Amino acid sequence: MVVNFEILMKNLLFIFLLFFSISVFAQNSLPPILKNYWKKTEFTTKDGSKIYNENFRNAQFDIKFIDDDSLLLISENKATKYAYKYKDSLLVFKEFVLKLRSVSEIQLVLDQANEDDPTKALKIIFEPKKLNDLTYSPEVYTSKNGEKVYKVVFGKLEPYFFDKTRTPMDYIFEKFGFPEYKRAGFVVRFVVTKKGDLKGVKVLASSNDRYNQKLVEAVNKTKGKWIPAEFMGENVNVEVEYDFNLGYTERKPDPGVDSLAYSLTYYDYGTELFERGSYRQAERYYQKAIDYNPLNVNAYYQHAASNIFLRKKEEACKDYEQLIFLEQKKAKTLYDKYCK
Repeated sequence: MVVNFEILMKNLLFIFLLFFSISVFAQNSLPPILKNYWKKTEFTTKDGSKIYNENFRNAQFDIKFIDDDSLLLISENKATKYAYKYKDSLLVFKEFVLKLRSVSEIQLVLDQANEDDPTKALKIIFEPKKLNDLTYSPEVYTSKNGEKVYKVVFGKLEPYFFDKTRTPMDYIFEKFGFPEYKRAGFVVRFVVTKKGDLKGVKVLASSNDRYNQKLVEAVNKTKGKWIPAEFMGENVNVEVEYDFNLGYTERKPDPGVDSLAYSLTYYDYGTELFERGSYRQAERYYQKAIDYNPLNVNAYYQHAASNIFLRKKEEACKDYEQLIFLEQKKAKTLYDKYCK
């Protein structure tokens, strides 16, 4: 048998290149300790300097490793699945190139590896979600079927919406199809079960009952897109509430409106939401109470408290500064506690 030397060499070269590429780009095994649900606790620069950019400071940026080659990036109440590579302590996914700086049972530290300037490169510090869950006590009740149901705590205890571009509120509003020229306000509540199912969709408040059923139908269209909430390492049922304020209360008070009465009404709405742990919605209502009555001292205090829970410290401090200007003694103590 005559062997074509040129073809043989080409085949050998192909086999060599194939073996070389596999060995070079093969993924190292992710350290078992990394296979966890990590919640971002802090952004700094690589050299440890504090970052004042609010987009970073208030960003929710959590990572959950779901298998050996994919992870969930969790942000703004939505989860997106990405393939990742891990080799030589480098974690690469999306546009991120992150260097594993340290990892333990209580903390994960990643450095931005594709930026050489240590004053610009980011350092991201995480803690395990199970550890973070020890820092708060969510409200919980027992449903008619005997199941425990937790009240949502946005940013801490919430189900995640599986969509690359839209938050659940954006998605629901898109399916709602409410006329742009109309003004209205709706509050809708539902439960995302520990299996990711949707139950008990109900419109709690509405300024236009004609559209209530359309809102319920829009919420039901999210079925199949939810990832269950986790608490202490287990999937749990969570009650979610969204406030669709479609320009209904954005109009400035008419001169004939009793601003003090409106302020008290919005303060009461805010307090009800605050007591249920709906701090994001409560903050909006407290702001409206302030807009109607800039001397509503209680609204400033509660607006600040809502922002503290939302980790918007700078906004809370502005409230305390205004209260100090209004000669409120307690505000000075709170300012010293949270703002210094």
